[in-house]
Amino acid sequence: MSTFSPATVLPTRNRGKRPARPTRRLFILDIENYAERKVLRTFDVENVRDSIYRKFAPTNEDLIVIGTSHTANFVCAGQEWIGPRHVMRFGHNGADLALLDAIGDYRLDTFGEVLILSGDGIFVNTAKALVARGIKITVVSKFTNLNRALLWVAPCMSAA
Repeated sequence: MSTFSPATVLPTRNRGKRPARPTRRLFILDIENYAERKVLRTFDVENVRDSIYRKFAPTNEDLIVIGTSHTANFVCAGQEWIGPRHVMRFGHNGADLALLDAIGDYRLDTFGEVLILSGDGIFVNTAKALVARGIKITVVSKFTNLNRALLWVAPCMSAA
């Protein structure tokens, strides 16, 4: 009489297959850079939100993180665009540094693509690391605001 073992009788779904690539996207948005404004107004936030939804159609599975560099912009963006995660750090490159900290909070292998919505050079090393891990990177920026080193690192570009 043999003993029953589920492992020998019931086949597993992924035996011999690679796991499916995630389809979730992570949007890293320096809203001040994207809007080309140091001080945001309500309609600036509306225009940025509408532009992103029109171009990229984020779903409920996607995660949007918005960075700002001072309180007035943090409050304006937070009141006008409810849903995304909002991060803030004061000072020069404050929004960028807050976004870099936020990236570290996530398991990046759960995202199929990371969109960096900024042309700032501070994201070059992060973009290199993500590409090395096999994660698709898209940089979204106006060409006039795009750091040339970031241009060479990111395999995908999109105009803001």
